[in-house]
Amino acid sequence: MRQELRRRFRSLSMYGMGTIRKNIFLVVGILVVLVLLDQLYLHVWLSTPHTEFQRSLHVDDVRQLLRAGEDASLTTILFDPFILHAWNSNQHVSATGVCIFLCHVIGPLTFAVTHGQLRDKPAFLTRLAQLGFTVTLFENPEGEHSHVFLVRKGSPLHLVVLHTKSAGYLRQYALSGPPHNMAQVKQYITKDTWENMKVDRAYERFSTKDAKIDEVDLTVPSDIGAFVSDHKTSHFIPCNESRATFYNLKHMKEETPAEVRFKHKAWKLLAKAKTLMDQLKIPFWLSSGTCLGFYRQCDIIPWAMDVDIGVFIEDYNPRLIEEFQRRGLRLTHKFGKVSDSFELSFKEEDIKLDIFFFYTEGATMWNGGTQAKTGKKFKYIFPAFTLCWTEFLDLKVRIPCQTEEYIRANYGPSWFTPIKHWDWKSSPPNVRENGMWPESMWSEVIVVNEG
Repeated sequence: MRQELRRRFRSLSMYGMGTIRKNIFLVVGILVVLVLLDQLYLHVWLSTPHTEFQRSLHVDDVRQLLRAGEDASLTTILFDPFILHAWNSNQHVSATGVCIFLCHVIGPLTFAVTHGQLRDKPAFLTRLAQLGFTVTLFENPEGEHSHVFLVRKGSPLHLVVLHTKSAGYLRQYALSGPPHNMAQVKQYITKDTWENMKVDRAYERFSTKDAKIDEVDLTVPSDIGAFVSDHKTSHFIPCNESRATFYNLKHMKEETPAEVRFKHKAWKLLAKAKTLMDQLKIPFWLSSGTCLGFYRQCDIIPWAMDVDIGVFIEDYNPRLIEEFQRRGLRLTHKFGKVSDSFELSFKEEDIKLDIFFFYTEGATMWNGGTQAKTGKKFKYIFPAFTLCWTEFLDLKVRIPCQTEEYIRANYGPSWFTPIKHWDWKSSPPNVRENGMWPESMWSEVIVVNEG
């Protein structure tokens, strides 16, 4: 009997212990799931910009920012294109004691300082802290200040740090930084604002003027309309130096003296063309082999033997030929007509500049080509693209924003491999035959001046 009771007791004990273990595992499992869910929620919260702001702008924060600038002899410029545009269009609207423009910002109100001033006036950041601001700093890949966020009483103030480049423009670096810093500012930023802050930008240099907005004495761009327009097209894509280094290690050989001379002359020709096109207010971009050289090796292809640029036909200015020839660029070819397959070629010394004019057709864009001896027409088809800025060999120029798609259309998937033998009529994968020019039109659409 005793043995039977012991056996049953051991059985019940083992059953109880097993139940306890299961319960312990269950509790631990629930705790682990809760921790994981908490981390997931935290991750989503930190990585998703919010649109519900607990704070609105306090005008006193703006005044204290300006006070810090005055104390450190540093100029802060109102740099928010939406607020500037609203005020510039409605300067006649004012009301004593009412914040009409500045307080309608969604998210941080943006100001700008130059990197040179911020570097040379370290007392500015110290003074901001003394005035009660929480200061969050961000740096660009070179370790220089790129953005500053300030929080005091109301919603944050955002300082964009503008870097003056030797090519004559102002560079705004994309916002990036340590996760902790990013988390601090994300809670105040809408999705659209966040996407805008993650973009590199390039601006033309501008002068400033004094302005009173909502009874606050501010510094603003002198030509607000020009600044707002510049902001809309300011997207900047830097050359990928890592890709260029890899290409040079894999493919580049020592350049011959002739190739070195060509690259120097080609750069001079591109710089001259840029000056003339800017004077004529004709937007252009690097095209064909010149675009490939930029994207692949951050340089001019030494065996290319010409410079290629693209222009939307809508931007053509009839003064172009006259102005180019007046500045010493000789017209050697004029193919097509403005309404179809227009193309111009100029020469300076022995270097040729090709200007390809692009037409929009549905979801594609194309430029034409003409074979002079036969009148045969060709069409080079590209997926639709927009334009961005870049810096190429110390020149601020445009490129297709969708650069790789543009290059793949023109050179195929093997674009990274150098090819020295190229037939413009058959080598590009995007070329199509496009009919013939009638012989009766040849005198108009095939003009060759090789002499």
